[in-house]
Amino acid sequence: MSNPTFKSYLNIPYTSPATSLQTLDLHIPIYPPSYPSYTIIYIHGGAFRDPLITSKSMLPSLPFLFPSTSISLTTKLPSINHDRDDSDGNNNNGQGENHIEAIVSVNYRLIPYPTHPTHPSTPGDENRNAKWPDQVDDVRAAIEWLSSSSDSVDELGKERGRCSRLTSQSEIILVGHSVGATIAFALALELGYRDDADRDDVEGLMHKIAAVVGIEGIYDFTALRDAHLDYRSIYEDFTNGAFGAEADGNWEKGNVIRMIADGMEMGKTAVVVLGQSREDELVEWSQIETMGQALREKDWRKGAEDGEGVAKQVLFEELRGGHDEIWEKGEQLAKCIALAVERCRWRKLDAGC
Repeated sequence: MSNPTFKSYLNIPYTSPATSLQTLDLHIPIYPPSYPSYTIIYIHGGAFRDPLITSKSMLPSLPFLFPSTSISLTTKLPSINHDRDDSDGNNNNGQGENHIEAIVSVNYRLIPYPTHPTHPSTPGDENRNAKWPDQVDDVRAAIEWLSSSSDSVDELGKERGRCSRLTSQSEIILVGHSVGATIAFALALELGYRDDADRDDVEGLMHKIAAVVGIEGIYDFTALRDAHLDYRSIYEDFTNGAFGAEADGNWEKGNVIRMIADGMEMGKTAVVVLGQSREDELVEWSQIETMGQALREKDWRKGAEDGEGVAKQVLFEELRGGHDEIWEKGEQLAKCIALAVERCRWRKLDAGC
């Protein structure tokens, strides 16, 4: 007998009026998760500009995060059931406890890319003329939409038979690949929260971010360019496109390592997972090393170092495969997410919460 394990809602607008890239994909398990549970917010990469890398890059990881699934996905449908064999009759099919409340994969507006070989951008395209920090603002808007009580969220929640406020009962784990990791850390470091009038709402949201996961992340764009002489012009092109001219110091806007060194905080976030492959041809290994050093200088501790009860922990996960293989094959990306969920869960239970 075949029963669904999770349901997917695709291309949901998270702001109004929304462009076609201000959408998200929502993947929710059929069976309620065990306590504590976490909402995963995934932010794709693509050098801020690649129109072919979208929220759908999360799909290959879903079978590893919702085990024993057989995916049959048709993006034309508003929602899709994903089936598994339920021969044992148990709600979790013997897979153990699930602690994922929802997986949300977010699209965001892109910077111009008029030279793309198949999908060049045009000056009038509202989806593809963004500037930093528009990307951060878009992801923040998506999280706020999930936390709202709008009719759309209510409808999804009722179909699931649970609370419509998807992030109200769970904490958030931000996950980003490549420049998605830049966006994730910028969001956690409050770069997107520029209006004092929003401070109360900001603090409430910040306190729900339990962990940040950076996978093949870019944390220093100058170092990235200098480490890849063969790609120098490409890296300069998209980095200038995102932040503005390097000569004017604009690249520092996206320098996560500098933000941390300058004392920016991540609210109550207590877990960071940094995943990197030595086989990555586009992002050098030293990005993770420098990022880890910056965190440790701000009292983040490696794994269980200095005792299990340390306040802030950074975990390093060595991955295998090329830059895009990490998400294309799914397992490596899922591995980092599962590590963050498990560590956050362990910390909460250890604290007696």
